[in-house]
Amino acid sequence: MTRVRDIACGRSGDKADTLDLTLVALGDAEYALLAAALTPDVVRARLAEMIPGEVTCYPVPGLRALKFVIRGALPGGVYASLHAGLHWQKAATSALLEMEIAQ
Repeated sequence: MTRVRDIACGRSGDKADTLDLTLVALGDAEYALLAAALTPDVVRARLAEMIPGEVTCYPVPGLRALKFVIRGALPGGVYASLHAGLHWQKAATSALLEMEIAQ
């Protein structure tokens, strides 16, 4: 098993009530591994306690990135949401980076 953080880095962002989490793989082989293992259903299950809602994945193979968009994750926007603001977004990214995936 490999932790996602060993083969990728992550970033988070928001726009209104939408949260986006992006993972960027270190190389082509790592990107293929991430793309196979981190489906929207897997990410939704991992974040379900923190983020209810639908997860959409936008693969960006040219950048070796997976962008996960979760609409409605921040009710009222980042400053009105009951979640702990910008630090909460980083916690969601960390939750993905700490996942173990099979090689």
